[in-house]
Amino acid sequence: MTITQADLNALSVAHPNLSANGYGSSAFAPKPVRLDEVQAAYAWIAEQTWLTVPAESSSYGLKHAMERVTGMYVTNGAFIAAALLHAPAGLEVKLDDLNPAIGIKVEG
Repeated sequence: MTITQADLNALSVAHPNLSANGYGSSAFAPKPVRLDEVQAAYAWIAEQTWLTVPAESSSYGLKHAMERVTGMYVTNGAFIAAALLHAPAGLEVKLDDLNPAIGIKVEG
């Protein structure tokens, strides 16, 4: 699946608490999530092992794991957006924190 700006716009409408900072209130002014970052995170997430329940791994920790492997920076919010776009396929995302738990197994 190719993620488009229309997909990201629809996700932003469905999840108004999503910003580049994460999901919910932050000490920083909210910034929009960038499409190129969401696309990169979406591709990385597609290659990972998914769990049937949200893991203890937060979006923030997982985005750093992705950055170490790919060398590409993404915001916390872009990683969450990518995870939410995978949710209809069964990826678990627990939206209860700025850095929500996501059902991805971290290797190592």
